[in-house]
Amino acid sequence: MDVEGSSGRDSSWRRAAAQDVGGRGSMEAQVVPLELYDSARAKIEANLRWLFAKAYGKDHIPADLRDPFYTDQYDQEHIKPPILRLLLSGELTCRVCALILPGGQAAALHTHLSVLQALSRRGVYVLEAGNSPVSDLDLSSSPIKM
Repeated sequence: MDVEGSSGRDSSWRRAAAQDVGGRGSMEAQVVPLELYDSARAKIEANLRWLFAKAYGKDHIPADLRDPFYTDQYDQEHIKPPILRLLLSGELTCRVCALILPGGQAAALHTHLSVLQALSRRGVYVLEAGNSPVSDLDLSSSPIKM
């Protein structure tokens, strides 16, 4: 999946599903027909929403992060550039990691490398699907690897 580019499916069905329910601006879950369901997009969205909720607090996610996707002129969805920059910068992973580390260690988190090192000191090793270690270069390179 080209994360910097497309989430893999056109978004016309999502725009229809996102219409206000009864004009209330509801965030109710929408049932998507199986033939339109995009599991890769759903995984990315779920991971981003979890990361934002942990980094900022569920009720304090900045408005510009609440919908991580935009649709281009070809009706393809992409992750918004400010969100990609935020992910590549390491700010979100530093915020989330700071929640699980003691205060002194959390203050030293400023980069992906510092997060990976702090986690490994606690016995938490970040691995890819094939059990190869994730490096700071993996986390800070574009196109982004989800």
